[in-house]
Amino acid sequence: MSASQNRVDVHHHVLPEFYKEAQRGAGITGSAYRGFPEWTEDKSLALMDREGIATTILSFTSPGVWFGDIAQTRALARQFNDFLAGLAARRPDRFGGFAFLPLPDVDASLKEIARVFDELKLDGICLLTSVDERYIGHEDFEPVYAELNRRKAVVFIHPCYPPGTEARGYDIPRMMIDYPFETTKVATNLIMRGVMERMPDIRFILSHAGGTLPMLAHRISIFDKMTPQKANYPLGALAYIRRFWFDTALSGHKAPLDALRAFADPARILFGTDYPYVSEDVAIAETAGLDAYAGFSEAERKMVARGNAEALFPRLMGKG
Repeated sequence: MSASQNRVDVHHHVLPEFYKEAQRGAGITGSAYRGFPEWTEDKSLALMDREGIATTILSFTSPGVWFGDIAQTRALARQFNDFLAGLAARRPDRFGGFAFLPLPDVDASLKEIARVFDELKLDGICLLTSVDERYIGHEDFEPVYAELNRRKAVVFIHPCYPPGTEARGYDIPRMMIDYPFETTKVATNLIMRGVMERMPDIRFILSHAGGTLPMLAHRISIFDKMTPQKANYPLGALAYIRRFWFDTALSGHKAPLDALRAFADPARILFGTDYPYVSEDVAIAETAGLDAYAGFSEAERKMVARGNAEALFPRLMGKG
């Protein structure tokens, strides 16, 4: 039985036609494992109504806006963010938005952060795990982290294709294995490069229950005091891992939820669907799996459905 009819979905994407066209222009003809899914505002609302989702914080996703032309990147980021702001302005009760930044252009990204929060009034920022061969956490992007920290921003981290050369004969769809590992790499990178220590006011959300991080957190903690970077995370890796938030997208099963609950505070777990990059049927089944999970108390179930999101997005308080 569902614990909530007023959920907040923090992992819910948009795919308007102009984003498909931008990808086709870069030679990309579909998502990681199929053609482009069909998305409309009405389709999102229908799923939301079916699954008791009051509000979604919408985002664009992989492959992002960097296709090698920085002028195009700046223009696409503005177009993306204006699109999200339009949806949120029309239906603020149903929609919010995580904005994209025109990385790798740091100066343009700083300007867009100001526009996103001061003019568009969006809810946070979406960062893909890497851009232009650099993982989030790289020192080249330090001014961006500093500004997001100053603003106490919510930052949703979503995986994308791993950087580097493709291995010959490796054709496993990226979302099956690579995406969860990319999330884990970035979380560990943020810790070991000291971003989590230096920028404690950024509220990072990790996709898909943290990827493989729940399984590897103990292993990381075994070796964390043996690394050359250990001064960057003086509290030990587990303390910083516990500072992340985690969404439940594609994690509606006892095994990943048990692994996540083993070290994550239930106050840091958020509901997510990953629609429309998974079909409506998958989103419904995964939500049913989450609702059936016996590892949450009734109070914790309500926190995951909505209460924790209200803590991150105070504008939602009292609207559920």
